Amino acid sequence: MAEEDLEQTPPPETPVETPPAAGKESIYILKERYTIDFSSPMVWLDTNGAKAYKVEDKINDKRELFALVCNNVTSPRSSLLPYLKSIDHQSIMKLVEYGVISYPVENSRNMALIYETPLGGRVIDSAGAYCLKNQPEKFKTVLLSLLSAVEVLRSYGITHRAIRADNVYYRDENREHIVLGDCIASFPAYHQPAAAETIESLMAQKDGRGNGSDKNDIYAVGALMLQLYLGHGLLEELTETEMLRLKLKKGSYQTLLDADKTSAYYASIFRGLLNDIEENRWTYTHTYSFVEGKQINITQSSVERPKKALTVNGEKVYNLTDVAYTLLQNPEEGYEQLKAGKITDWIKNGLENEKLNAQVDKLLHTNGENTANRELLISKLCIILAPNLPIKYKNLWLFPGGIPKAIFHAVKSGESLNSFYELFNTDLIKAWYQEQTSVRAPANASEFKAYISRKDMGYGIDRIMYDFDEDLPCISPLLGDEFVNSAPRILRALDHTYATGKVTSMPYDKNIMAYLRCKMGKKIDGILTDLNTGREALQASAILRLYTDMQNKYGPAQLPNLAKWLVSACMLIIKSYHNVKYQKYLERELLKVHKNGKLYEITAIIEDEEARQKDSIDYANALKNANLMISEKNNLVNNTAKWDEEAKSVAMRFASVLAVLTMITSFVLNLFFWILK
Repeated sequence: MAEEDLEQTPPPETPVETPPAAGKESIYILKERYTIDFSSPMVWLDTNGAKAYKVEDKINDKRELFALVCNNVTSPRSSLLPYLKSIDHQSIMKLVEYGVISYPVENSRNMALIYETPLGGRVIDSAGAYCLKNQPEKFKTVLLSLLSAVEVLRSYGITHRAIRADNVYYRDENREHIVLGDCIASFPAYHQPAAAETIESLMAQKDGRGNGSDKNDIYAVGALMLQLYLGHGLLEELTETEMLRLKLKKGSYQTLLDADKTSAYYASIFRGLLNDIEENRWTYTHTYSFVEGKQINITQSSVERPKKALTVNGEKVYNLTDVAYTLLQNPEEGYEQLKAGKITDWIKNGLENEKLNAQVDKLLHTNGENTANRELLISKLCIILAPNLPIKYKNLWLFPGGIPKAIFHAVKSGESLNSFYELFNTDLIKAWYQEQTSVRAPANASEFKAYISRKDMGYGIDRIMYDFDEDLPCISPLLGDEFVNSAPRILRALDHTYATGKVTSMPYDKNIMAYLRCKMGKKIDGILTDLNTGREALQASAILRLYTDMQNKYGPAQLPNLAKWLVSACMLIIKSYHNVKYQKYLERELLKVHKNGKLYEITAIIEDEEARQKDSIDYANALKNANLMISEKNNLVNNTAKWDEEAKSVAMRFASVLAVLTMITSFVLNLFFWILK
């Protein structure tokens, strides 16, 4: 981050959402207007994993409103909220307001969605009485209303992905008009029944289905209208796998109609809306033209049955979708049949598709010799055979657009991420996008492998979650049960975390930094560089500068708990100073300011460039002086040693002379005494 981005100025006084009043934890006031009453649940409006509560509008108390409080395991589609709020359509439940609230029921922070209350209740509650078999005009009205709602959502780039009988309501007390319920509170299609999902979407795991397209919503409208037409549920006793198998064998229309009969008029509508070939599925325009009696030329056939079957695992399968699904479930046998030429033979003689046969031959020539991962080869084969299917890798069945949410859900559920890591190290995702005609790969999809391979801050699998799905909130363990769907909320959540005592040595981790890199962009790359050095003092300094900058720009004005946490982290910076007295001074100064909760005050103290330079100069001078003293000491020691040697030499010479003199003296004396004698 550039130094100019780290202005040491007080942040603006940012208004925050009103928390529950003291002693009134049963309510929450959102945007100073909407009072959510947690003591008044509206169970009949619970949907998509969210709980419903009564809401009072302080400005218009006559208005009937309710709140859906989303759970934090299958997070809401937050990016769609501004668009949905702007939509005012008679067949779409009106989103009035939204925001993150304190949720006392779970002692957490969650997203709340304020909707206008559908006054007539759920349609499913009286589905039997709402049988439209003998009410053609009402059938027509409901059908076109639902399809027009899908069309409006499509124009905003929104898929509903929650169109089903228990999520459709009567808008009025007279139960004349219906509205589609919530489509935001959870993952797309996560709560959909098997009957309402296309064959392809039904193959994918619930958390990996992705947003889909309006074609998915049209199919769901078809299933819903069939249920309302018949006046009963659609094979609700079947498991998802059983439903999928039946749809593959018989087609969606025949499966869902089951033993019921219908006229040619209604049969055309249901065949058109439930067509298993997406390109042939009816749109709003096609349906409107048909019910108005206009001539249309629409292909109504479902998947074409080839002349020859392919036998896999003792079962005869015909169409490409069924073949691909069966091969994916039996990869070892699929590999043996591929090597033996049975699959290419079926393509040539059963499908009579030379182009497809050439693609398979190329795949076999390129990858066929690698027998180490037969399952991977079969997955690549099935992408060629049926490009509209989800990717299959080990226990994963998902569309690329659903991968981030699937990772998110796995993390929240405590599941292993090993299969995801392995998937990113294959080229399956690239191969899938290459076979698509209407779906383009994200601009940075090629960076999947790079993100995974990098172990430093700002990257890893967390980066994939946040970079490729803007709906997902930050789920760092340091944030506790907070719903953090923006960079500014990071600071508030960390402040709350410290207050609960659930802290680590540093107020950041890889997950938080990956999230901030996605939300704040390249301008924090300098911060990430410092964090990746492994030098504790530099890391503490970097995170202090980053959070100070964030508070200056986003608020809130006071973060007392986070400030205390950062002061603790700043001890690493203080220790990097050489002057012990100055260290003590810094500690005293930090204790004075941290209670204010203004991070720029901490930064101003700890990041004093003049003090840092002075400390460096003083240390250098002290080091120089110390070296001089050491040098002088060494010289003294050396000179003393030299003097000692010279003294020893003189003493030895003196002793020698003295010894000679002593001998001479002794000789002379002895001679003198001898003469006298």
